[in-house]
Amino acid sequence: MTTTYTKRPTSKLSRCASFRIILASIIFILTSVNIFFAPKLLGPAEYPSNFLHDFKGRSLIYSYNDNTIGISGSRNHTFFYADATNSSRLLLQIAQTPRPIPDDVINITMEQQRCRRHGLQYGNRTTRRRIFWGSLLADDSWHAIGSVALETYGIFDLAVFVESNLTQSLYHRDIRFFPGSEAWDVVTKSGMFGPTTKVIVDYYYKKDPNLRGLEREHAQRALIIDRWKKEGMTKDDIGYISDADETFTRDFLRAMQVCLVPEFEYHNHCELPLVRADSWTFEGSLRCLTSLMKNTPSLVIGECIDKIGDSTKHPKPERGWNGIGWMSDGWTKKGKFASLPKPTNNETGNINGAGTTTLYYPLLNAADFRRFYGHTYRKSGFHFHNFFSSIAALRFKYNTYGHPVGNAQNEMLPVENIHVDVKAMISCVMDRPFSNPKFRVLKDGMDFSNRKKPAVYQYKEYVDARHREIYNEILIDESKRIKTRQLDLKVNTSK
Repeated sequence: MTTTYTKRPTSKLSRCASFRIILASIIFILTSVNIFFAPKLLGPAEYPSNFLHDFKGRSLIYSYNDNTIGISGSRNHTFFYADATNSSRLLLQIAQTPRPIPDDVINITMEQQRCRRHGLQYGNRTTRRRIFWGSLLADDSWHAIGSVALETYGIFDLAVFVESNLTQSLYHRDIRFFPGSEAWDVVTKSGMFGPTTKVIVDYYYKKDPNLRGLEREHAQRALIIDRWKKEGMTKDDIGYISDADETFTRDFLRAMQVCLVPEFEYHNHCELPLVRADSWTFEGSLRCLTSLMKNTPSLVIGECIDKIGDSTKHPKPERGWNGIGWMSDGWTKKGKFASLPKPTNNETGNINGAGTTTLYYPLLNAADFRRFYGHTYRKSGFHFHNFFSSIAALRFKYNTYGHPVGNAQNEMLPVENIHVDVKAMISCVMDRPFSNPKFRVLKDGMDFSNRKKPAVYQYKEYVDARHREIYNEILIDESKRIKTRQLDLKVNTSK
């Protein structure tokens, strides 16, 4: 019996399906080869040029859609955004982009010039002093945090944040930077403060209703020095405490690491060991520079910091707020050190081991960083004040924190009436007249030299976007009052 096989005709549909399968396979193979073996450098036409950096000959690969960037030949770096939106999201992208530390290597000629810029001398140091930074952290905006991170990238050995579940006015707040949260990832895992900077978030919980205002603030800051000690701070390291929206200029911090600083080298056993900034203040936008100069933040050499310096040599001073506040006046230069024990040949507490009559002064605690007399270095810092993501967030801050304005969250109160600083911001952003005997609005921070511009200023896309956003936020806030007034007028007319 013979079996006959008849060839089945191939349908047009089958040919199309086969062609599609083959084409899809080719595309998949080519795409895989491109991803794994030949990463493409994205050009300025595709993404803002600010994201493309020179990594000493290595190509930066930046991908907006898949949320990762990397350097050819290295593993990808993941961006973290938490609740950042719009321009603050753009700023976090910029701050988290891996890049070389531009002034990491000591160049003697450059360091000599740097020291002279700040009225100091270069003492031929071949290594930098380590800087341990600390700040309280709460509802601070990503605008301020990101701007500070850009200014200080790669400078700190350690950055410590302390967060509390209560404001200084005892308003409850949810912990924002709890371990594993997206906000915690931004500050601790993103590398935004530098590739080798260790970042730690500590937490302060205490419900004592009598612990409020500055006393609560001092108690929280005390944890910063505790953490510095645990992480190995020594008497030769620099302690640096600021608010989250303040920073010394990068140039000044680098000077502190290598120059002969009198407050570090010749402080006379901690008589005058504190370095204080003279900070330019921006109100709400980098295009709203004011003439108001703020005398924070501060630096102190480890030798003169409480729990870091030698407590057996330095007397323990009287302090306010149950011992956690700043020194009483009699222990400071302001009070002419009237309360300071005078040394005798029989004393051991505030004289050196040789039994001489050298006078030792009290060690500074975290509260003293904000209050103690120090040498102010002119135009050495920046204050990114009121850089909140929304007017609602700004109102909440003024209603609940250190110096509360009781009706700040009442939307019928014009936001410019909350505080003169806010009025300066509104006047600048909305291009309205501003008059105040203490300071003036300079409009645009582009007016000062390159050495004094914050690092964030080079990113024009962000600067412009932030200014537009706060402009729109003000319009929205003002429109609410207009609508309410119109509604009230309509109701009254109908009666």
